[in-house]
Amino acid sequence: MSDRELRLDRPTSDVAVVTLQRPDHRNAIGWQTWAELDAALGEASEDGVTRALVLTGAAGCFSAGGDVKSSPSRGEGIGAPSARLSVGHRVVTRLMRLPVPTIAAVEGFAVGVAWSLVLCCDLVVAAEDAFFAAPFTQRGLAPDGGLAWFLTRSLGRNRAAELLMLGDRLPAPAAAAAGLVNRVVPPGNALDTAVELAGRLITGAPDALMLTKRMIRAADPELDRFLDVEWFAATLALHGPEAVEGRAAFAEKRPADFTRRAR
Repeated sequence: MSDRELRLDRPTSDVAVVTLQRPDHRNAIGWQTWAELDAALGEASEDGVTRALVLTGAAGCFSAGGDVKSSPSRGEGIGAPSARLSVGHRVVTRLMRLPVPTIAAVEGFAVGVAWSLVLCCDLVVAAEDAFFAAPFTQRGLAPDGGLAWFLTRSLGRNRAAELLMLGDRLPAPAAAAAGLVNRVVPPGNALDTAVELAGRLITGAPDALMLTKRMIRAADPELDRFLDVEWFAATLALHGPEAVEGRAAFAEKRPADFTRRAR
């Protein structure tokens, strides 16, 4: 059995389907997943063949987000606790700047940083029973992957604050009504619909599509500055006792108790 955490398929020679595949961990994204995703996006941007890319998850869900049960740390120094975040930032930036159209196909749920990956894509297809959520504060963490930037830019400050601070679920139909999802489809149909859209996209002129994408993303340099602030906030949060308690509570499947300030 393969120990890879990502699968690359080609329903046609010019459409790449990248699938997060850690089904036993609800496709949670850890060090290896980030590295494989980074490599897959790099290949897609440089192979001269890929003209559209679909990002999805295996086993009926997109992803539970960052792998809270594994350590985000590597190395020493003040940035060690958030070392994995730096890799995530590279992937987010690469996905945003991919020269070909990208489509997220969401079944089940996309939580935390996985929601960021969805919002990096140009188009989003979601099953009607899927949902999105950002339960960072419930785990003693600061939002990452640019999610606060994406949601504030798309929804405005107040609606973004509600989703980020309370961590409530946003069902796919409500996400579509808010402009965060393009197509809501019956359960089990998100990938097929996304591949169909990719097939339509590749009939367009490649350079015209690339230039159109660049115009749509023209405000994205702001994201680079935001990610610097996010790195600082996430690093501070990961150094604190709330993150220790949040990770312990998640691993033990109990509500976090931030009043006791884990030591």
